[in-house]
Amino acid sequence: MIIRQAFSLLRQNPFFSTVSIIGTAVSIAFVMVVYMVYDIQTANIRPESHRDRMVYSSYGYSYRKADHSNANTGMSYQAACRIFADLPGAELVTYMSYTTMEYCGVSPEKGQRCQNRRVDLNFWRLYDIRFVAGRPFDQQEFDACADVVVIAERLAREAFGSAEEALEKNYFVDFYPKRVVGVTEDVSSLFAFAYGEVWLPYYTQDPAWGSEGLRGGFEAMVLCEPGVSPAEMKLQIENSLDRLNASLTEYELTLPDLSTYTERQFFRDDFLNPMVTCIMLGLILLIVPAINVSGLISSQMSRRLSELAVRKAYGASRSTLVWQLLLENLLLAFIGALLGFLLSCLLLWLGKDWMLAGGYTEGNFEVSIWLFLRPAVFLTVLGVCLLFNLLSVFIPAWNATHRPIAEVLSGE
Repeated sequence: MIIRQAFSLLRQNPFFSTVSIIGTAVSIAFVMVVYMVYDIQTANIRPESHRDRMVYSSYGYSYRKADHSNANTGMSYQAACRIFADLPGAELVTYMSYTTMEYCGVSPEKGQRCQNRRVDLNFWRLYDIRFVAGRPFDQQEFDACADVVVIAERLAREAFGSAEEALEKNYFVDFYPKRVVGVTEDVSSLFAFAYGEVWLPYYTQDPAWGSEGLRGGFEAMVLCEPGVSPAEMKLQIENSLDRLNASLTEYELTLPDLSTYTERQFFRDDFLNPMVTCIMLGLILLIVPAINVSGLISSQMSRRLSELAVRKAYGASRSTLVWQLLLENLLLAFIGALLGFLLSCLLLWLGKDWMLAGGYTEGNFEVSIWLFLRPAVFLTVLGVCLLFNLLSVFIPAWNATHRPIAEVLSGE
């Protein structure tokens, strides 16, 4: 009955219905863009399936204790091991050397610049990167820093025709031949830490660059055990760092950018909480248009005062009338929410280069539509739709149902 009446109101008032739907769609579109950018950048999405349990060291820097001179960016492998090995509450620790852009190809004469990552075996355990052929390098190859390489499927197809054909073939990295042992699926550069095109083992015996063995080119990534919060893990890391610095005589290492995944992607200042900031921005984008739509609904509601007064005279309670008005307008809100969701997907798709990548889109920056079409996103659309409907309709409906019956029927 209510649904039929709602459709009848749509046909009777096409202008009001169109304006209401467009206003709802635009409002929800902007709110959903804010939410989806935050969600895509922070949610656990394969291959970065453990974002909420991660702590990142960044590269840190060292300096002389006496006068803070001779400051140098970077942390050596030996220093990283002394800090991050055997951390209480750490399920997994992986170290990564500097990411570089190097000339790679099937021969020294035929190639392209690709992003290279030097990683260890735990990197493949931490990130859910699927192998389409072959395998990651093994412990023996890693310990020997063997001339082996794992490449992305796109590079394998371009160089050898297919992933299977690439296995055990030579692939030149920085003009040196490496034996291909594995081919992975193409990873989008949207996933900043898992992304790569060429992966090689790093050299664990690389001598430190000075500063009492502190200088180097490594950073650490720590996966917390279930039940251990990133804040607790940060405290453990800071305590371990203090023990390292206490053992040094001349130099000191600091990790000022120790952060969670969300902090690394958004704000690192303690007074700016990314989630609170996005919620406040979303509410502003939702409440202001809701006020405007509420004015339209108030005008529309004034035309139905006589109908509401008659129904009250025949015994309908105010709560029943308010509830029915909310349900009737929920149809408009739902249609607007659906259009707003589609519009938000379109806006995010067209603006993904700067909204998701900050304008840096070198490499493979492919964004699957399935990132948008997830249960959490649909539930959020529904929640925003109900909230918008409540904000825009409740006050006009309340005012309309609280007008005295005699006053309405007499035309006052």
